Amino acid sequence: MNHSYCRAPHCAAVLFLMGITGSLFAQAPQASVNTLAQQADLVVVGKVVDLKAGWNSDKSRIFTTVTVAVDQTLKGDPGASSASILVPGGEVDGVGELYSHTAQFKKDEEVVVFARKDKQGRMRMVSGENGKLSVNRDAATGVRVVSGERTLDEITRQVKSVVEAPDR
Repeated sequence: MNHSYCRAPHCAAVLFLMGITGSLFAQAPQASVNTLAQQADLVVVGKVVDLKAGWNSDKSRIFTTVTVAVDQTLKGDPGASSASILVPGGEVDGVGELYSHTAQFKKDEEVVVFARKDKQGRMRMVSGENGKLSVNRDAATGVRVVSGERTLDEITRQVKSVVEAPDR
């Protein structure tokens, strides 16, 4: 597999999209769990089971479809066994595109995903990279923690309280 990530004209497009004008290393502003839950059409806890990259219709951009096997639905269709989320970037035939402030996924990774439908009805991340929370096990206790700070149970309770709030 060729890992050349900078072929013209794609290199110029990627550098432009990454905001090379000084914000290349800037952090995306952190969105609160409450805000993410309010903006999302879908919030699920699950495991990444597939990543499939492909070109858009005019071959000007690469997108990756991330498939998550749903363990728990916090908002959205409670009967869905999987969720597909479209994210910008990926690699196709040795050509790669990487966009700043875009969530990066790995196969078999456990995640909490906040997504909403775009105009075409496809699920997209809410708030870029902030719309994905990684879930890991605490080495000492075995408890599932989100982004190393809070337990998964705390996050799910918080999301459910926002979703079930009467003013929603």
